[in-house]
Amino acid sequence: MAKYTVDELMKRAFDVPRDPRSAEYKAGVRSILTLRLGGVAKPFPYRLGTVEADAYLAGQDEGNRIWRTLQDDGEV
Repeated sequence: MAKYTVDELMKRAFDVPRDPRSAEYKAGVRSILTLRLGGVAKPFPYRLGTVEADAYLAGQDEGNRIWRTLQDDGEV
């Protein structure tokens, strides 16, 4: 069983003082955490080359960083 839920990790990442992020960025973070914790891949929701797609992909990068940090710290 996972030690954290996606919602808990999202709160840890975004319910702290930090630069604001778009809904698309946060959706990208959530998509990776959902994949890593539950094995559920979400379809890519944006057309490549759009600002929404860029934000989503940047969010996925952060989601992967969050996951790697959890692994490095032995939390997953």
